[in-house]
Amino acid sequence: MIADHDELLDAALAVLRERGPLSDRELTVALADSGWGGVDDLIEYVEEFDAPLLGTLPDDRWVALDVLLAGRVLTHRLTAEEISADVVAPDDFGSLLRLASGDPGVDGFEVVFFEDEADELAARGGLGANWSDEEVLMLPRGALTQCSPGDLLAVIATDGGVRLDFVGEPVADAPELALRLTRRLSESSVIDLEEEVWHLLVDDPAAFTVPALPLAEIVEGADLDRSGQLVARRGFDFESYGRDLMIGVYADELGVPMDGAVAVATLVSLVTALEEDEDQDIQARFFERPELYAALADPAVMEVAAQELFDVDVDPEVLLIAAQRLLLSGPREVKAAASWIAGRATEMQGFPKQAEDHYEHALVLDGAFDLALFDLARFASDRGDAVRGLSLLNRMAAGDAEPLHAVLEYFQPTPRPGLGRNHPCWCGSGRKYKMCHLGKGDHALSERAGWLYQKAKLHAQELGWRDQIVEYAEIRSENWPGDAALFQALEDPLVTDVALFEGGAFADFVECRGDLLPPDEFALARQWQEVERSLHEVEEVRPGAGLTLRDLRTGDRRDIREVTASHQMHLGSLICARVVPAGDTWQIFGGIEPISQDRRASLLAALDDETTDPADLVEILSERFVPVSG
Repeated sequence: MIADHDELLDAALAVLRERGPLSDRELTVALADSGWGGVDDLIEYVEEFDAPLLGTLPDDRWVALDVLLAGRVLTHRLTAEEISADVVAPDDFGSLLRLASGDPGVDGFEVVFFEDEADELAARGGLGANWSDEEVLMLPRGALTQCSPGDLLAVIATDGGVRLDFVGEPVADAPELALRLTRRLSESSVIDLEEEVWHLLVDDPAAFTVPALPLAEIVEGADLDRSGQLVARRGFDFESYGRDLMIGVYADELGVPMDGAVAVATLVSLVTALEEDEDQDIQARFFERPELYAALADPAVMEVAAQELFDVDVDPEVLLIAAQRLLLSGPREVKAAASWIAGRATEMQGFPKQAEDHYEHALVLDGAFDLALFDLARFASDRGDAVRGLSLLNRMAAGDAEPLHAVLEYFQPTPRPGLGRNHPCWCGSGRKYKMCHLGKGDHALSERAGWLYQKAKLHAQELGWRDQIVEYAEIRSENWPGDAALFQALEDPLVTDVALFEGGAFADFVECRGDLLPPDEFALARQWQEVERSLHEVEEVRPGAGLTLRDLRTGDRRDIREVTASHQMHLGSLICARVVPAGDTWQIFGGIEPISQDRRASLLAALDDETTDPADLVEILSERFVPVSG
């Protein structure tokens, strides 16, 4: 682990100043050789470096800009607007401003962000249509009074920073840069002007050490087009390129193809516009090109789109309206996806049976739409119908890889040979077999308690509780080693259990989906809601069978069915857990937390305090992972 990121940056700059441009690997090895850590640990830091004095060349090598730019001169041809306002756009010399001290009294100018000084810039005579959107050079009032449009302003890198001067004609025309740009554009459709200039300075220490033509004129003289720092051949569509670049970045971030990123962005924009209730023609703005939504027909893309919407905590009613718009005006191939998202929105509103209708309709539109198949399998699971749940999952492309598949396989019903659909059920209820246990298991409630817990977990993971789970996982894994720590914490039993009970997801599950559960499971769920997490002392160990625990808050003793922990616990051990009834047994779901004697009092106080935040509880129960200093 790197102790100080800023110190590592300083060390990297020192290496580059001494040795010149280096690749990621070369710089990493040099830092490792200097004692900054192992190569494998350092490489990720190096690849993500970002600092004003660190530049990258077109071949991806790092370079120390203060050394590279020292003594260089870049020029800019002043406009009437700039002279009038004493404000200069830095497009031709932005690189050198990285060396500025930031003190107007030293440099004779101030680099300001356009949006931060909009009022002052407006007061100077306008908002300069050609000025940078990012930053501009603001000089003292009257500094350019003696200048005329077309005069050359020289920006010079010195040992103390940057200074300004005025130069007359003639100046050098820098043909080596023009040739480099032309050659590079035979290899690539668009290049970065700033990086190409830096590469020229690496190759030619004498380049731009005397005033030359402004970069804009060098580009124009080479018959090339320019947009910001990008340069391309004449006629290049920079707008489309920029749009595709942004979409590409978004696609990489989401892990979907380019057309998928377009579809996700369009849907998110539609929902945002509907949520803002803007006075606009939604139909004209968002459905003039309905083909933009086409990639949502891919369940993987639609799932990503839904997660993007859930992440911004969109109002389910607005999401439902967007789904209805898609059903009405979207392309035919996305109507199953639209019906599915309508189901999710309805389920988030607390109407599971109406949501199920939407999922069923999605399958009418596309019988292989995985997201609808999965959600209908959830409904079948909630009802205890393992047969139907498995049938739905097996229609999915990789349904057998879903954790729910293994659960449903375990709880498949035992075959009842010779028992017809209309015969009295074997269980003695007096109802017909088809109305009672056909397709349903005969497992005891003590076994199905684990299934009930899985149903609640799936509800929390799928509907509206992911942010809490991630928050608790981040707390849980704060002191865990390795890059996969957070992912491991997301599977940690305590994290989900706190989200379920202290966080409120289980109460939401019972309220929204209780009517779907078998009656005995619904009653059990109600019992679980009355059970608090507590601190227990182990009074008896039955290896391979269970434990006897005494609740230190209530004094209650429970015989627990627990196989794994019964091989690990000892008499007198303290554990924090939620001990719940499960038919004719007591069981523990949500993990068992070992507690040391010195933490006993503080944990009891936290458990007794009704105001203890769930996140604080996770932190308290994760203190055992904090490294011991000294």
